[in-house]
Amino acid sequence: MKIKGNHGNRPPGHSSRTRRGDGPKSEWIAPNKQPVPLPLIVDNVYIDPTSGVRVWSIEARVDLVGDSPELIEIHLTGDPCLDPIRLQRFFRWATPIEIVRVTVPILLEQGIDPFQHEFATDGYPDAANIHRKPTNRLSDEFLQEIARQYVEVGHGYARTIAQQRGVSRRTVISWVEKARKRGYLAPTKPGRRNRRVLFDNPDENIE
Repeated sequence: MKIKGNHGNRPPGHSSRTRRGDGPKSEWIAPNKQPVPLPLIVDNVYIDPTSGVRVWSIEARVDLVGDSPELIEIHLTGDPCLDPIRLQRFFRWATPIEIVRVTVPILLEQGIDPFQHEFATDGYPDAANIHRKPTNRLSDEFLQEIARQYVEVGHGYARTIAQQRGVSRRTVISWVEKARKRGYLAPTKPGRRNRRVLFDNPDENIE
């Protein structure tokens, strides 16, 4: 299923794309000698997989400031309002710059149209470098965030997190199991679930 709207044909769940921005045009020569057209709009959109309704979207404008691409403007839109907790969880303010400075030059070098490319929605800054070999190991930071969500959401966590991140419930359950094995969640106890994170920093613990 593809969702049509102000952001074009978008898949359900989380997606990120880039397009040309309006206004005066400029060009940045990346370290790999590729000319990157500016300004660019990097978006980040979440479509509810069940209803097909856009839950929220972020549009970041990156333009040339001096001799470097910089983030100069961000537009946030929510239906019917923005959820600051979800926004903090799924968007890093530096990601649009990383996409323009790192990912777009790599795509151009490989002969790939960056305006037709589906960008990663998680895992930055590492995800910006698409030359990096894929790995099945989930980062500590990611599993800590999953542990936090597991505790915050409580009952029905698999369905909620799966919808938020555009994955299956089975995948979410496997993430929680990995977080527990890596020591970020307290062990389960017979007859009940133990919803407590175990981070090294006591200030980060959630009961």
